[in-house]
Amino acid sequence: MPASYTPAEKRRKFWLVAKAGKQSLAGDRNVDTIDPKVKAEVERIDRRAEERGRAEVAELERRLSQARRDAASAKVTMRTSSGPERAAARRQMQEYEQTARRIERELRRYQ
Repeated sequence: MPASYTPAEKRRKFWLVAKAGKQSLAGDRNVDTIDPKVKAEVERIDRRAEERGRAEVAELERRLSQARRDAASAKVTMRTSSGPERAAARRQMQEYEQTARRIERELRRYQ
């Protein structure tokens, strides 16, 4: 699942996990001694981060498909023109392809 934590969420989750670890060490080995409020807050943070991650992936996929369509359009323009217009279309196509590669790299972070 893709997750996107904010810096504050990372700090808060770290603090909560440390707190849960202390509670776990302080209690009986055979009994769950971690406060349910701590567990609930960690789950809430995880849930929000997953929702944010899914939204970011969806937006990146939308932008990737748009960049690919724009590159294809520029390629058609390049092939059907000549002279300075062709050179400008080639530069535009290369920019769109570069944008698509950048978005693909970003998408790989979520997999």
